[in-house]
Amino acid sequence: MAFGQLNQGGSPQPMHEINVTPLVDVMLVLLVVFIIAAPLLTHKVKLNLPSATAQPSTVMQKPLVLSLTRDTQLYLDGNPISHETLQQRLQALVAANTPPTVELRADGELAYQHVVRLMALVQNAGVTKLSFITAPLAEK
Repeated sequence: MAFGQLNQGGSPQPMHEINVTPLVDVMLVLLVVFIIAAPLLTHKVKLNLPSATAQPSTVMQKPLVLSLTRDTQLYLDGNPISHETLQQRLQALVAANTPPTVELRADGELAYQHVVRLMALVQNAGVTKLSFITAPLAEK
C-alpha cells in the first residue's frame, strides 16, 4: 500500500484543475451578508431643519489664561494677580454679560488643594467655562 497515490495505474501526474466551487460559495454568502448589513451600518437621523436668515457669529472670545505656579503664585494672561483681584475681575466680566472662558494651567508638582481652591474661586465668580490645559505625553 503506497501512501499519497490516488490512482493505481500509470505515472503520477499533478492535478490540472482547481475546484473553485467552495470559493464561489463563500464569496456569494459574503456578498449576501454585506448586502443585508450595509443599510444597517449607514443609519442617519433624518431631520427637517428650519431655515433662518441669521448670519453665523464669527467673533471668538479669547480665553483668559490662568496660571498657577509651584509656589502658588497666580498669573492672569502672564501678569501676576491676587486672588481677590481675580475674583473681582471675573465677577465684573460675568456681570457685563460677557462670561469668559478660563484656561487653567497648573504646575504638576502643585498640591491638589491649591487647584481646587482656585477652581472654587472661578466658579464662585460665576464662570461656567473652565478648561484644564495639560502637556501631551512624550513618545517613548
